[in-house]
Amino acid sequence: MARTRKGGRRWRLVRRTLYVLAVGAGALCVAVGIMYARTRVPPVNAAARAQSSTFTYRDGTTLAEVGRLNRVAVPLRDVPPYVRGAVLAAEDRGYYRDPVVSPSGLTRAIWAAVSGGSRQGGSGIAQQYVKVAYLSPEQTLSRKVKELFIAVKLSRSRSKDWIFEQYLNTVYFGRGAYGVQAASQAYFHKNVGALTPAEGALLAGLIQAPSYLDPALGHTAQTQARWRYVIDGMMSTGALPKGPLPAFPRVAPAHTESTYAGQRGYLIERIIGELHDHGLDDDQIYRRGLRVTSTIDQRMQAALPGEVDRATGRDHDLEVGLASVRPGTGEILAAYGGRDYLTHQYDNAFLAALPPGSSFSPFVLATGLRAGIGLRSTFAATPDGPVVNDDDAQATSADLLTATARPYATVFSRLGAKVGASAAARVGLPGRLPPSGVHAVDQAAAYGALVNGTYAAPHILARVTDRSGKVLLDVRPRTRAAFSPEVAADVTFALQRAFRAGEKEKATHEAKAGRSARVRPAAGTIGTTDHNAAGWFCGYTPDTATAVVVYRASNRPVVNVGDAPRRSSADVPAEIWQAVTENAEPSPPSRPFPPPAWVGSTQNFVPPSPPPAAPSQPTPARTTPPASAGRTARPKRPSASKPGERPTDVPAPGSPPPKARGSAG
Repeated sequence: MARTRKGGRRWRLVRRTLYVLAVGAGALCVAVGIMYARTRVPPVNAAARAQSSTFTYRDGTTLAEVGRLNRVAVPLRDVPPYVRGAVLAAEDRGYYRDPVVSPSGLTRAIWAAVSGGSRQGGSGIAQQYVKVAYLSPEQTLSRKVKELFIAVKLSRSRSKDWIFEQYLNTVYFGRGAYGVQAASQAYFHKNVGALTPAEGALLAGLIQAPSYLDPALGHTAQTQARWRYVIDGMMSTGALPKGPLPAFPRVAPAHTESTYAGQRGYLIERIIGELHDHGLDDDQIYRRGLRVTSTIDQRMQAALPGEVDRATGRDHDLEVGLASVRPGTGEILAAYGGRDYLTHQYDNAFLAALPPGSSFSPFVLATGLRAGIGLRSTFAATPDGPVVNDDDAQATSADLLTATARPYATVFSRLGAKVGASAAARVGLPGRLPPSGVHAVDQAAAYGALVNGTYAAPHILARVTDRSGKVLLDVRPRTRAAFSPEVAADVTFALQRAFRAGEKEKATHEAKAGRSARVRPAAGTIGTTDHNAAGWFCGYTPDTATAVVVYRASNRPVVNVGDAPRRSSADVPAEIWQAVTENAEPSPPSRPFPPPAWVGSTQNFVPPSPPPAAPSQPTPARTTPPASAGRTARPKRPSASKPGERPTDVPAPGSPPPKARGSAG
């Protein structure tokens, strides 16, 4: 009986739960129905809303305006079938087969809006067109629901061909081009009807992330992967016959208009890239009238081209990358990506990954200090396997202060083998030895952390507002403690000595150039690499950290020893660094560097020399003994060699090795 009552109570609870769920589902359906009924398809006004965005320097002076509406509409019949198939393969392979809003697509879209996931979410072609043509690009659940309702209503009044045609003439392809015809001209300088299947696949792949996937801007590997995905989709859907993969197409240079000339093009692309990182899409950037304030100092930036030209002279094969960063905040004050963006769209400051060579040694030193190995600790300075010192120095040992000032790559090779380079990973550089290629902007931020031990990630955005003045983004520094202020003070003390040593060596050159180093205090060091593949100068004051790198576009050594035997690969970057730092600080800094803290202990890591060997006794020549008193005098027997004795013509252990040539790796 009790068991029957318990079963009855259970059944009543299940019925009540089902009743509540049914009522909730019914209420939801009613609410959705009311929202659907009240949703109206607004007029298409995308062109009327289009407004260029303004990028400014840190002081508010205009840097550039971007975002003109470049759109030429073409009928769907004028777009080759394989180009249409490429877009469908890239964005919505079931467009003609599936309903406008599929249940799976709706679920993905709602999840993306709630979780903050992919900007594309579950949007098909119809929803993408609705977002661009009718709605704002804000990423909210209400906007997503409205997008779905308008797409459904539009599909009931318009054919899929009509929606697809409007989409092809509206979607953004990058380079300021809206619609497939404008994109065809921007990337290939031809009309859409003349595109090849490979070219159509490239354009279709760009829709996902137009500015990022433009192959002219340095992300060729990612673009090729996306292109292969589209080609595979075209073959699987029948838009392209199955067969060998066609050749990846070549595109025209990006942004050939005068707005991008000189250094502006590099800065514009860097600003746009960072806007993307903060979640703003191309529609907002190019058509919503944003005002974007950068961190770039106009006076510093304006001086860069002249200083680089003066230092490099007529050597047009020499490429230069430079970045200046504010220590403690990571604000990028100036950057040099190449002589002219219109002719060289590969950014030497942000994209060129080059071996750091001996400019990496301060972070090996910081790792050693954190491990308790003090500045006065001594290491062997003789060649360490393939590693030799830059100037063929034949020192047998040196402490870390001397090794930093010279610099002795062999000492830091041995220190790195003992402690590693974990401090480098704490400031955004590779934390392993030997280090892989690094970027100038990352070097500048890493050296900036040596001012007080605080690393600030480099950034070029300061503030973003919409056309009404509403603040959309107010960038705050992203900082972390990389190492203690005491470790930073000791590394800085060592690099100040290196900086002063470098000043003495170039005193004659500075006098001839009519220039003297007026920046005080300053710390920094050169960076030479194996085979002179690149040359660096990285240094900082309390207010500015700057990294300069040079390399050759032809991949030849920076300095040809036969042509310039007395010139260092670091001469040009050192000269540029000095001029840029002087421009950054018209008056002396308000505060000095802190004194050294002398962390750690003084230790000796030089292997003990073996004891000197006793000289061996020469064996006398055998002679005829003289006759004496009727008996023969015996010759004296030579003493046997003692164990460990060495012939006199073989160098003893510990003697200087033969002179070896090379560079500090």
